Amino acid sequence: MDQIITLPKGQFTPLNAVTIPGLISAAINLSLIISSILFVINLILGGIKFIISGGDKERTDNAKRQLVNAMVGIFIVFSAWAILNFLSEFFGIDLINYEIPLLV
Repeated sequence: MDQIITLPKGQFTPLNAVTIPGLISAAINLSLIISSILFVINLILGGIKFIISGGDKERTDNAKRQLVNAMVGIFIVFSAWAILNFLSEFFGIDLINYEIPLLV
């Protein structure tokens, strides 16, 4: 009654193939995704606050501030990403994936 155990197969990387540069690249991509999700949530919440402010000056200003902060935050995140991509192309070093070419 020996049972053969088969492991599920998928898109996962085996642990012996995980590298520090790969983890850094994944962290950069994950931070872009999380910041985009938070941007959309802040934008929606700020819009709802603006709509239900009822003309109250202080609540309207708080909602506008939240909307502006969401826009500034996403601008900063994607500007940093664009600068990394520009520097990668300019210097020929892949800063996003951290694959630095060897000098031979």
